Amino acid sequence: MHLRVLQQPLERQKEHLRSLLVKLRRVSSIHDKIEVLNALPEVDAFFSFPSPLKTFLSGLSLECEYVIKEVFAIGQGKRLFEEVETSAIHRLRPLLEDLLALEAFYRDLGGIIGYQHLVLTLLTTDNHSTEREKLTPPEGEDLSKDSLRVRRAIIEGIQSQGKMGELYPVGGAADRLQLKDEKTEEGLPAARLIFLGKPLLEGVIADLQAREYLHYKLFGAQVRTPIGMMTSRANRNHEHIRSICIQNKWFGRPKSSFKFFKQPSVPTFTKKGEWCLQKPLKLLLKPGGHGMLWKLLKQNHVFEWFDSLGVSKALIRQINNPMAAIDHGLLAFLGIGHKNDKTFGFASCPRLVNAHEGMNVVKEIQGKKVLTNIEYCDFEKCGIEDKPNQPNGKYSRFPSNTNILFADLKAVNQAVEKLPNPGLLVNFRKGHHYHAQDEKEEIARLETTMQNIADVFVVEKEMTLPTYLTFNERRKTISTTKKKSSVKGKMLETPEGCYYDYMLNAEELLKNHCQMELPIFPDEKTFTRKGPSFLFSYHPALGPLYSIIGQKIRGGKLNHGSELQLEIADLELENLSLNGSLLIHATDPMGHLEKGTLNYSNQTGRCHLKNVHVINGGIDWEEDHLFWKHEVKRVAALKIVLHGHSEFFAENLTIEGDLTLEVPHGMRMRAQEKSGRVIFITEPLDQKGPFWTYSIDSTDRINLKRA
Repeated sequence: MHLRVLQQPLERQKEHLRSLLVKLRRVSSIHDKIEVLNALPEVDAFFSFPSPLKTFLSGLSLECEYVIKEVFAIGQGKRLFEEVETSAIHRLRPLLEDLLALEAFYRDLGGIIGYQHLVLTLLTTDNHSTEREKLTPPEGEDLSKDSLRVRRAIIEGIQSQGKMGELYPVGGAADRLQLKDEKTEEGLPAARLIFLGKPLLEGVIADLQAREYLHYKLFGAQVRTPIGMMTSRANRNHEHIRSICIQNKWFGRPKSSFKFFKQPSVPTFTKKGEWCLQKPLKLLLKPGGHGMLWKLLKQNHVFEWFDSLGVSKALIRQINNPMAAIDHGLLAFLGIGHKNDKTFGFASCPRLVNAHEGMNVVKEIQGKKVLTNIEYCDFEKCGIEDKPNQPNGKYSRFPSNTNILFADLKAVNQAVEKLPNPGLLVNFRKGHHYHAQDEKEEIARLETTMQNIADVFVVEKEMTLPTYLTFNERRKTISTTKKKSSVKGKMLETPEGCYYDYMLNAEELLKNHCQMELPIFPDEKTFTRKGPSFLFSYHPALGPLYSIIGQKIRGGKLNHGSELQLEIADLELENLSLNGSLLIHATDPMGHLEKGTLNYSNQTGRCHLKNVHVINGGIDWEEDHLFWKHEVKRVAALKIVLHGHSEFFAENLTIEGDLTLEVPHGMRMRAQEKSGRVIFITEPLDQKGPFWTYSIDSTDRINLKRA
């Protein structure tokens, strides 16, 4: 059906709801509001006669009665309640909970009626911008090249960690990832995706703790950054997120340093504005977009919570981008925001054409300008063609919005008053719903985008923007795990693609910063067919800066097919020759626990290997592997497990075969060659001081020295 034909009845519905909202705003009590609804023919026609629904309402509060009558007032009552029978009454309570949550979140717009009016407004809005706005690529600080300015920003970022909070919008449905529990077939949230052997949420917390540990090593202070997480009810997301935290004993952090708040799910709808059902009396709901974050921070008093803890700024990042904290980019980005006291910031990079990513732009209109984001589904509306900036190129004209954001919490708190629902959009996709039976129909939900809170920070064209943007290499900024792998082999936004970028970063680290000899790394097609030429992974506290890791790992060689896993921070690895698998795991890489709380300290697992040759069967390359998950089958490996505060030491020898060496807490294991074979001597560890001392020189470089 042509859009213009569809719009005529939608326009009439929209105008009807606008008038109704005006009437409702003129009365204040819930009783009077119900009377306004009772006067509507669509409400009166149903509730004038006895029915199971009417009986159900008689025992409930006025607010419950109001939200159900709102559904009839917007013309969705018959669709939603057409199969109400006495036997189905128990299914009304979960439905009522969904409606009450929707009412509460959109109360500033007029609740459920305001929500539907907004939906109809977006459905009837012309898909082309009528305002004359000029879009230009933003300027920003280039973090990809070493310079004194970048190094100063890194130090500022590390030093300011104590003023920071972190916000993780983890409530998305992650439909395209199609993640399921292998036993129950239950849908799982993205936070449960295993990447490099850990759920994504664990990886994000490890990144944070690596920055806190670096702060401790340089400035000697304990920092525990408060964390706010926006969860949802989709795929039991809230329960899964809390379960991961509980299973990890709150990651050695006080339980009080976490704040959880649920993102409401919103009704999906057709192009006619009709609500979609999953089954009778059950709405087909989806999370309403991460732009809900800001209003929820206000409604749940999270702004006040941060303020009470002395936190003035926040990092916002999504867990489906494991590359966000690689090397120095994130620290430098945060440092610039702190140093210049910015209200909001975007960590950006080149954007691949056809990626499901927004673009950062400077928008100029009527003599004013703003640094903002345009979402990919709004490109056409804004007159943007998603094509390469250069002939035969792969990057678009405007840089990528990566959703790695910096926010001044006071400024954003005030911005929510002006723009409570930033970046409103409707994005239709084919999907199943109850009334479409077995057919797929285009359906959508009302979404908001967290990055578009920046639209508030408008200034005169001649003024300096209160917001900022940084540029970095793409593979060190964004590589997401948004969707399940394609049989066609397209890796963009898949876990495989993310792992490929991780390994390209690993190659750069080991080759350029550690001067290690490596096998040639395959191109993308070969990687898809045969896998990597070597495997490498590390705990972020080993650095996270490549310049730090390059001082801990010096020289050496990884032979083709070899695997090096370094779950450790206190490591000195000089001139290692590896032919097989070497897995070093410290149970306490950053410090010790006191009453369940992690204290950053010198009481860590430590390892010193110099001129050591490791030879074993390594990975079984005849088997199938999921490298990105760390699901790897091995013939043999050298595993060194360091419990608590312990150390392993080896120099000038060869260790062969399948071997697991466990060093107990408080002990030091020394490898020694005797009578042509290697023996391992365990003795008490008497070293209480640091393994490495960290210092900052006059050019803002971080230097390491063995204590």
